[in-house]
Amino acid sequence: MNGRQAAKAAAKRIEDLEYSNAKQARDIVDYNACIQDLIDGKSPCTWCEEEEECQLQARGGKGCHEWWLKYRKAGEQDAQRLEEGQDQSVQHLAEQ
Repeated sequence: MNGRQAAKAAAKRIEDLEYSNAKQARDIVDYNACIQDLIDGKSPCTWCEEEEECQLQARGGKGCHEWWLKYRKAGEQDAQRLEEGQDQSVQHLAEQ
């Protein structure tokens, strides 16, 4: 591997790490928002990926052991947060 190839591989690795860090930062923001909703007495179900299926099974709004954080669709809330200047950690995701 020559110097150019090594630099290209390093740049790709850095890009991958930045993308991963931005996704993880976004998840942390969402987890904290879910926790705040729980503190406020709201249901965690609105933050669950399986919310629609759970509602069909009438599990209520108390949450369950199968709860998992909802995936965001690319660019939906990221663009809004960037416009408001609240979240610089997802700027890399919004640019893609």
